[in-house]
Amino acid sequence: MPLWRRILAASLLSERALTLSAIIVSAGFLSSKILGLVREVLIARAFGTGAVMDAFKVANTFSDMLDSVIAGSTIAAVFIPVFSLYLVRDKQTQREGWRFASAVLNDMFLLVTFFAGAGILFAPWLVGTLIAPGFDAAQRELATSLMRVVLIAAIVFGVSGTVTGILHATNRFALAALAGPLHNLGVIFGVLFLVPRMGIFGLAWGIVIGSLLHLGIQIPGLVRAGMVWFATLGLGQSAARGSMRDLVRLLGPRIITTNLGSVTRLVTNTIASFLPAGSISALGYAYSLWQFPETLIGTAIAVAVFPRLAQRVAAHDARGLQQFYRIAFITILALALPAMVIAILFAQPIVALVLQRGAFDAESTALVARVLQFYALAIVGESLLELTARVFYAHRDSTTPMFVAIGAMVLRLALMVWWRDTLGAAGLALAYGLGVTVEATVLWILSRQKFMQSRN
Repeated sequence: MPLWRRILAASLLSERALTLSAIIVSAGFLSSKILGLVREVLIARAFGTGAVMDAFKVANTFSDMLDSVIAGSTIAAVFIPVFSLYLVRDKQTQREGWRFASAVLNDMFLLVTFFAGAGILFAPWLVGTLIAPGFDAAQRELATSLMRVVLIAAIVFGVSGTVTGILHATNRFALAALAGPLHNLGVIFGVLFLVPRMGIFGLAWGIVIGSLLHLGIQIPGLVRAGMVWFATLGLGQSAARGSMRDLVRLLGPRIITTNLGSVTRLVTNTIASFLPAGSISALGYAYSLWQFPETLIGTAIAVAVFPRLAQRVAAHDARGLQQFYRIAFITILALALPAMVIAILFAQPIVALVLQRGAFDAESTALVARVLQFYALAIVGESLLELTARVFYAHRDSTTPMFVAIGAMVLRLALMVWWRDTLGAAGLALAYGLGVTVEATVLWILSRQKFMQSRN
């Protein structure tokens, strides 16, 4: 077989349906990332890397933790393997599946509303004690007020993120892919039209508007999928009690795993609050930049391939599972490695081109570019982690990724403390990149062992 045919056979292009799904997801992510960059440019021009922006980044920390719990990737990881069992059977079973999906949706709404309400109530303590103890009184007060606004958006995302998981479970990616771009449009609206009147609070309310758009665009997808909504909770799921137990069993470790990343970012901000002013903002801007290629490569391919991985496991098709996994792994690696090298070599011009405007001056560019060079090491690791973790979820194993993530978090935090005083904000980024690479490598090794066992 010629070399080009072997390369094609080992890549994503060998599976047309999978390729189309990946293109749709990637196009949505690309649109979202482009609008996200426009959003960051406008925010940088308006606020730069000063104390006000630091307060806003801190205000989003608790909300981001809630978002990570109910984001589409979090729910889909445990929801798709369970929900798919209903979709492949007769109409009566499918109706029970929608009852199960309704219970999940309703439960997540109530759960996130509870925690968001607690965050609003205890915002002063969260900011002053856990998130940014290094802030002065004025910054703490500002961050507290901003947190109470953005937590409203977290409640909306509690519904919208679960809807994303339902659409992905039914292999409907188009409207879910549009949700991200519309969210960014809402934030951009806030920057352009609300910030001139309300200052930094206009940006916070823009996030709320974006969350409503994120939810609204996906509702027609549920209608087209034939969803029947039931006013029921998980406790009332007698017919699908076993499925709900499976979901809860899988969801617990998954939530812990996802929030370990959020805890890492929280501790990162806590450590960075003792560094010179602008360090938290620099980490935030650089984080957004390196996640641009990672999302288009790792997240897009992993999201598209995951329903098929779960279907192969459900059908006890070990060979098909290995084929899809190998194709996705090789494709991600082939795309992520060049992206990492480009980010390292061209960090300075990338930051200058994207962000250097208005209050974001050459000094800000130099600070963010240095952080980006170290964060870029995470592009390959995070991209592969998106896939390798989902292999375990497809096997209904959410415990193994959790324990590996705990070990990786301990490593990251230890390195952050070690490098904080010598490398500053760049040291925190380097610690993250090395930690996530170790995490992905360990899961890759364990996944190979699991595949060998499945084949036997």
